[in-house]
Amino acid sequence: MTGTLEIRGGWQLDEAGAAAYEEILVAALLGPWAEDLVEQVGVGTGQRVVDVGCGTGAVARAAARRVGADGTVGGYDVNDAMLAVARRVSRGSTPPIGYTRAPADALPLPDAAADAVLCQQALQFVPDPAAALAEMHRICAPGGRLGVSTCRGLAHQPGYRVLTDVLARHLGEQTAVVIRSPYALGGVAELRALVQAAGFTAAHARIVVSPCRVPSAEALLRGETASSPLGDVLERLDAGAAAALVDELTAALDPHTDDDGVLFPFETVVVTADR
Repeated sequence: MTGTLEIRGGWQLDEAGAAAYEEILVAALLGPWAEDLVEQVGVGTGQRVVDVGCGTGAVARAAARRVGADGTVGGYDVNDAMLAVARRVSRGSTPPIGYTRAPADALPLPDAAADAVLCQQALQFVPDPAAALAEMHRICAPGGRLGVSTCRGLAHQPGYRVLTDVLARHLGEQTAVVIRSPYALGGVAELRALVQAAGFTAAHARIVVSPCRVPSAEALLRGETASSPLGDVLERLDAGAAAALVDELTAALDPHTDDDGVLFPFETVVVTADR
């Protein structure tokens, strides 16, 4: 091991990390996934939409484009930095998107407040996913729709599996735990069962495979650490340790590398259901 890193506070980002999340992950993956999620749920004109665990608002913005001026969209998250970035990048949306700090299992909304409840890549970070889904069921109006997505497990993520293994060797297991955390709720049957247990019906699970391309292994490393709680981890390493990490990651990702950079598939699970 060439370094160690102490992580506190779970998957919480400062504003620089939240900005990197928006600029890197939303642009590359989460933005297109958001469009797919609102399409699969069937979000339409004039609907009331709630985005739970909204992050920087990719799903909320996609929903706003569909509901139009007669609809409403609200985003809820516990990370103040993510909400600050969401408010900034959503400025001028029609309808205006309201962002509120609130946990997924205690939303400040009345019963049946939404026609569509969406949750993209957040449920795996919630302490009690079942309680969060029960809350989504409470705020979803009869006849409404739910859409939830999570990353599939690391067994299905060849690029990120390599990244976490290399980080564990160079920066310690605690660092790898942070990078692995998005994949904690990646089973198709598991996610479907949680949605059904919350009271939703006609649950439909779908695996989505998206290409993930980055210019280089180093770009993947820097982008992932910048947009995660690892923050400035690379800058805290000495030059030799950082170079060794990049060299090993580059070699490990060689099977996924061509003249345009690094390319590997990324899999998510999307479950839609009726209220």
